[in-house]
Amino acid sequence: MHLDRASLWVAAISVAAASCPGLGHGASADQSAWFRTHTQALFDAITAGNRAIWAQTLDEDCIITSEDGDVQSRSQFLEAVQPLPRGFEGHGTIRELTVRDLGDAAVVHYLIDEREDIFGQQLATKYYETDTYHRHEGSWKIVALQITVVPRDLEPLSHDSSDWTAMRGDYRFPGAAAIRYRVFEKDGALYGGRDEKSATRLIPLAPLTFFQAGSIHMMIFVKDSAGRITEVREIHKYNEVRMEHVAASASVRRSSGALARNVR
Repeated sequence: MHLDRASLWVAAISVAAASCPGLGHGASADQSAWFRTHTQALFDAITAGNRAIWAQTLDEDCIITSEDGDVQSRSQFLEAVQPLPRGFEGHGTIRELTVRDLGDAAVVHYLIDEREDIFGQQLATKYYETDTYHRHEGSWKIVALQITVVPRDLEPLSHDSSDWTAMRGDYRFPGAAAIRYRVFEKDGALYGGRDEKSATRLIPLAPLTFFQAGSIHMMIFVKDSAGRITEVREIHKYNEVRMEHVAASASVRRSSGALARNVR
C-alpha cells in the first residue's frame, strides 16, 4: 500500500499517541520522548506544507503568536501552512526540550535550530517556542503556542571607515546636559557606550548604519547638509531614540552666534 509523506507523519504520530501513557505530576522519560518526537514532526510538517498533523494537534480555540508578533487563530494558522516555494529549502532540529507535567495540562519548551537555503544563500536562525497542551478525550491538544527568535549579532559588511572620525565623540539626549553615549575607535573597530569599559562594538552594515553587538539595536548616524555628524539614532524595539552629537551641536551654536554678530 502506498503512503505519501503526510500520511506517514500522521501514522507515526498516531502510533506514538496510542503508546503514550497518561501524565502524572512528573513527566517520565517516555513521555518527554513522545513530546520530542511529536514536536519534531510538527516542525517538519511546516516546511512540507502538511496541515493534517497540525489540524489534529491544535485545539479549536488555540491562540498562536508568531515571532513577528502576529496573533492567529487555528484556521488562520492552518491556511498559512504551505509547501516552501521553489528555490527555498529548510530544516529545523528540536533541541533542549523540557516538559512540565501539570496533570491534564503540559507546558513544552524547546529550542528550534533552523537552517534555510534561499537560492543558494545560507541562513541560520534559532527560536525558542513554548507550547501549552491540554488533554482532551484521551489526546493532547495545543491551546496556546508562542515563538520568539533568538537574537544574534549580524555579520559585518564591507565598509569604508573614512567617516568614523566624524562619528567619534560624545552624544546626549536633546535638552539634556549629561553625556549618555560615547563613540570611539579601538583596534580598528568602532565602539559605542556610556564609557569605554561598558561600550560594545558597532558592526558596520552601511556607511552610517551599525548593529550594536550583543543587542537587538541598530545605530544610525545622521549628517547635515555640511557633512557633519549631528546625531545618532538608536532603533530600539521598533522605536527611535535620538542623541545629539555634542561637538556638532557646539559647532552649530558657534556658527549661529557668528551669523548673529555679523547681522548686528
